[in-house]
Amino acid sequence: MPIASKAAMLAALVVPPEGGETEFADMRAAWDALDEDTQARLEGLCAYHSIYYSQARAGFIHKTDHLYGFHDKGAPLRPIVKTHPETGRKSIYTGRHAYGIPGLSETESETLLNKLMDDACRPPRLYRHIWQPGDLVV
Repeated sequence: MPIASKAAMLAALVVPPEGGETEFADMRAAWDALDEDTQARLEGLCAYHSIYYSQARAGFIHKTDHLYGFHDKGAPLRPIVKTHPETGRKSIYTGRHAYGIPGLSETESETLLNKLMDDACRPPRLYRHIWQPGDLVV
């Protein structure tokens, strides 16, 4: 797997008068909340990750799969569980852009990924940032 970034930064220069919030989910806590059987099932599974997939689910269909240079050679296959190389702590390493777990049917894959995201993206594991001009979130 290619090296993943250690952090991301989002900044707001101008914000809309309403809406535009950004939500962050604690995927380490989401992993910790899973029962042992589910954790064991997820170990070794991978899923494809595509911005085109998640945007299509929201109703935006791209005319090309080479927009902005994202995965010009096809959607990358990434592990669903990531282990921190220094601490050994595990986390769920996927999001709404994930699909197609090899070895599972499309329905099984979608059901499993949706359940993971639905469980991860709710309190207390969820933070919603309401932007103000000049905000920087790391």
